[in-house]
Amino acid sequence: MSSTLLAKRLEGKTTLITGGTTGIGFATAQVFLAHGAKLIITGQDEERLNAAVEKLKAEFKSVDVHGVRADVRSLEQLTALAEATTKIFNGHLDVLFVNSGVAGKSKVFEDVDENEFDFIFDVNVKGLFFTVQKLAPLLSSGSSVILDLSTIHGRPGAFNPTYAASKAAGRSLLRSLAVHLAPKGIRVNSISPGLVPTEIGKYNDDPVKRKAVLDGILASIPLKRAARPEEIASATLFLASADSSYLTGSDILVDGGLSA
Repeated sequence: MSSTLLAKRLEGKTTLITGGTTGIGFATAQVFLAHGAKLIITGQDEERLNAAVEKLKAEFKSVDVHGVRADVRSLEQLTALAEATTKIFNGHLDVLFVNSGVAGKSKVFEDVDENEFDFIFDVNVKGLFFTVQKLAPLLSSGSSVILDLSTIHGRPGAFNPTYAASKAAGRSLLRSLAVHLAPKGIRVNSISPGLVPTEIGKYNDDPVKRKAVLDGILASIPLKRAARPEEIASATLFLASADSSYLTGSDILVDGGLSA
């Protein structure tokens, strides 16, 4: 194996992952730390956040892991997150991974109510937009912003149209943010996972309906399996590192061929 492959790709870089306590966010935190990053993760549940931070510190024997409680729906808490990040990282952030997101429950168009609609858009669209806005002043030339979207942004969302629409809005925001931040040398890209095991419980409370939805998705995936969270994390590492220095406005589909 070459020395390039063995090198730590985020050595000394300051990184922030929203929603970093479980699933893709936590797996990405592990990968970032393994590659030498300094890290902040966020979460809504303080107990779960503290547990995740302690687990990461123990696993990597690192003091450069910090937890900040934040709900991306709250501009007040996002402002506080920016202030905490400024203090922890001395006013400079190299990598921002906007991972916080919700799928909601599997509902057809006729069954979606206002509360469900508002909740999904508050997290997936409003939360995404203002997370980047509040933290952008800490970014400079060479920094990387990564959005966690979904392959559903380019496909019909028959079983969850609100979620699909929110991710399509995220894809549009990606393009706008990439153009807006390019003059500052800041890259903005996204990953779009397909089916990931940690997301399975979100689709439906009814196990029979949930299995039907999942069987349908698996049948459409050429690789015939769900993704492992660490596979999504590896794609995120690429976008965070200098290896993707000429990519901006790009969306990487990590879906086992589903979109093909």
